[in-house]
Amino acid sequence: MANAERLVLIADDDQGVRDALQFALKLEGIDVHAHSGPAELLADADVQRAGCVILEDSMPHMDGLELLRRLRARNNRLPAIMLTNHATPGFRQRAGAAGVHLVLEKPLLDTALIDTLLVILGDA
Repeated sequence: MANAERLVLIADDDQGVRDALQFALKLEGIDVHAHSGPAELLADADVQRAGCVILEDSMPHMDGLELLRRLRARNNRLPAIMLTNHATPGFRQRAGAAGVHLVLEKPLLDTALIDTLLVILGDA
């Protein structure tokens, strides 16, 4: 089992994004469970042990904000980072109200994701 402080869960329906995130995080020594959608992430046996979750805002069957609401309904308060193609002020406001720590617009062009994760995981 992965160490809770070093485990990040990802839910994104884009295989390329999952692969790229998993590769980048593993380079930082972070354990990753990458899931193709919300149902997989919710079924992950280590969801209560994770240090952070990275969610895509738009996935089939359930968006990232609804997935986060379902995690919160299970008393899971892990920090969340939301990835989106359209980071409008309204979306940022809804995400913030849902407890999202950071909203990042794709494509990810800088180190904001890694920098934020390292702070959340206590490595920075």
